Amino acid sequence: MRKKEISKAIKKHAPRLSTILGNKHLLHQYRLMYGKLKAKGVLLSAVYSVQIENIFHHKGFIPWFVNSDFGYLVSEADISLGSSESESYHAGAYQANYLTQMSSDELEMTFIETVNGDIEKSYTACRNLAFNKDGTVNEPKKYAFKITIALLNPKNPQEIAFSKSWIVGVKSASTQVSSTGRSEIVKHSITFQKLMPSMFEH
Repeated sequence: MRKKEISKAIKKHAPRLSTILGNKHLLHQYRLMYGKLKAKGVLLSAVYSVQIENIFHHKGFIPWFVNSDFGYLVSEADISLGSSESESYHAGAYQANYLTQMSSDELEMTFIETVNGDIEKSYTACRNLAFNKDGTVNEPKKYAFKITIALLNPKNPQEIAFSKSWIVGVKSASTQVSSTGRSEIVKHSITFQKLMPSMFEH
């Protein structure tokens, strides 16, 4: 009788036992997966570097070309990984899309201003490289420069996880001030126009 009772109990609880064992196996697989992903590490959005380079050797005093430390005054930046244009067509009632070309967009960065107004001076000087007093506009090589944004390994900041570079020109800038924030630092939001197509990005 004892064997029959045990056999009945096993049959009765078999689905539940199977579920419990299955869940334990699934949790074990999740732990292994988590361990593998954790070992790869993660990047931190606050660990990055910005370089602004005068690759076409523009003349005149432009602070962010002269002092590479000004790259550390960038408090926010966006990194475009690439964009594309597309067109669509219809096949019956369905819409299909296809890519037509790679496109260049804008680059937004926020700078902390210095007491000497170095960021404003840099922006104005770069803008003056493009536009002449008589209203004419110079060719891109006379006002273009290079910006590189790199994400760094937080455990070893000397190691670059990945970086993107663009040939750009200044497009617009704005600053917000407020009497309510007496200790707030002044920041400039600057928009850079990418001048070269994606194939020239590094």
